[in-house]
Amino acid sequence: MKDFNLRAYLAEFIGTFILVFFGTGSAVLYSGASANALLILTVPIVFGLTIVAVYYSIGHISGGHVNPAVSLAMYFDNRISLKDMFLYMFSQLLGALSASALLFALISNIPNAELKTVGLGANGFEKASLMNITLIGAFLTEIILTGIFVFVVLSVSKKENYSSTGGLAIGGVLTLVHFFGIALTGTSVNPARSLAPAIILKLAGLGTALNQVWLFIIAPLLGAVLAVTLYKSVSEKH
Repeated sequence: MKDFNLRAYLAEFIGTFILVFFGTGSAVLYSGASANALLILTVPIVFGLTIVAVYYSIGHISGGHVNPAVSLAMYFDNRISLKDMFLYMFSQLLGALSASALLFALISNIPNAELKTVGLGANGFEKASLMNITLIGAFLTEIILTGIFVFVVLSVSKKENYSSTGGLAIGGVLTLVHFFGIALTGTSVNPARSLAPAIILKLAGLGTALNQVWLFIIAPLLGAVLAVTLYKSVSEKH
């Protein structure tokens, strides 16, 4: 099929797999060390470095979205079609699910790691948050952080503004939003990254992350809409 860009969809699958495997994997391993300070310092850096590597690896193939919120923003900014948006999202979710399933298998074979305790890097609020943030607080956090992240992605990935340092800007802002949000919600800003571990934990009969995951789907998508609205209002060309 002429309009079926398999290479791009496969690139999104691979890129999201890499992001979720290393990003949530680091959250799992360092939470197992029972050191919140280490968790807060390490995980943002891992997420940031991973998205830089992914962007430079597959950005020229698919744009390197690896995030349904980014794909939604790209659609509203007329950079991808509606069909591609949905197929990107589907590929991203499959990649994230594959990464979480592999992490589950890996962690299950580490004697000192209890999945009930370390989870799979799932996001949460109230008792599932390091700071017991409320539902409203978590909702606002995810909207704001996703909005900031997606705004930067839109700005540096526009063809007219493209530069070889764009991936560094994206990695930098993802690191920053994780530094801010990890103690609040675990930092989602990516529905696929949140939904995948919640589903795998539910299938394993562990945790209640799936009960709260709706927030980490809706809030990032709203943040993406906010970002593209602001981007269009300040960009010179619409």
